[in-house]
Amino acid sequence: SPPTNTCNPTRTSSRKMACVASGSTACAASQSHRLSSRSRVAPALSATTLTSSAAAAATPASRHRLQPRALIDPSKDVILVAGAKERTAQTVAQQLSVNERSAGVQVRVALPAACFIGITNPRDCMAKELCYPDQPMIDCLTDMDAVECLDVSKKDYQTALGATTGAILASEYAPSLLESVRELQQNIKAGKMPKLKRVVLMSHIGVTRRAVDPWRFMNRRVKGGGAPLDRWWEAEEELRAAATASEDVGWTYTIVRVGDLRGNGPTSVTYGDAMLTLVDNAFDVRMQDIEILPGDEFQGFTKRLSVAVVMLRMLTTQSFRVINKEFSVISTGPVDRERRMGWDVAKGRSPPPISDRTVDEELAPKEEEEAAPEGAPAPVPT
Repeated sequence: SPPTNTCNPTRTSSRKMACVASGSTACAASQSHRLSSRSRVAPALSATTLTSSAAAAATPASRHRLQPRALIDPSKDVILVAGAKERTAQTVAQQLSVNERSAGVQVRVALPAACFIGITNPRDCMAKELCYPDQPMIDCLTDMDAVECLDVSKKDYQTALGATTGAILASEYAPSLLESVRELQQNIKAGKMPKLKRVVLMSHIGVTRRAVDPWRFMNRRVKGGGAPLDRWWEAEEELRAAATASEDVGWTYTIVRVGDLRGNGPTSVTYGDAMLTLVDNAFDVRMQDIEILPGDEFQGFTKRLSVAVVMLRMLTTQSFRVINKEFSVISTGPVDRERRMGWDVAKGRSPPPISDRTVDEELAPKEEEEAAPEGAPAPVPT
């Protein structure tokens, strides 16, 4: 049976059918979060606003309301998300609206003008009304708390650039990612983003191993394009060059390299491929853990939801370990049977995302293996 979740139960029935047709499974969670956030009597106190003496004098009840320390201030910061035509950036916007370190921050999702332009109905050549195929996706994103979709060709987008303090570039398509980086560079050079402090870029595993298989085969050139790893590497290089262009650059970056992406996003776009959707559903349930290493490591697949959490943590962390660095993220599993029971992504019951604490543990320095004493006999295989 089709999913029963909708973007907003209070909207009209036509709106509900549009969201159901898009396969949305996570919008109801965003809706419930928005309602709960609006029902708060007063915003929680920020840990960064308390001095040590005030914290010592706080009552147990007030200490319970303290938010985790983070670089994001919901009352001041604006986060720009690029690449939201694909599911990873959509998941990033969703996590920004629900994560305890970023909930309430203003999220601006940059979308091309084509997303807001109607087209002739391809299923009814006699229809007089235009069809807006991207509208269900836009509705689901804007239903999230403090998320707004912007047309990059409009004045509102230019206004948002001036207030942007953080940017997440998460396009899954290498040429689009390179275009996003170049647009970011142009806006910075033109002085349109004076408040920018952090940039998180999603790249791909294998960019430094393009000369060896299997990456060489993946990076082969074809008629009309190809060589995606070259494009991802070029995007990385241009971002690094922009961050080190002068000594007074006021922003830093972190690059998150991922494997081939699997799993569904908040709009659960199926692209007409039911079998691929089933694969993504199974991946969401089975591959719930991650592994992170600096540099270009691993080979395999990465869950979209896990990537979104990692990129968000790179934005909110106060650790200097991630500043101007590159990390590789891979999904691991399958998890044990107990952790898989009860979840059904097709019915809106998705496993929870990994926690910020898990990401921090993966980013922490790995303990070195203890060296064998000099002269000790070699271990005998059993």
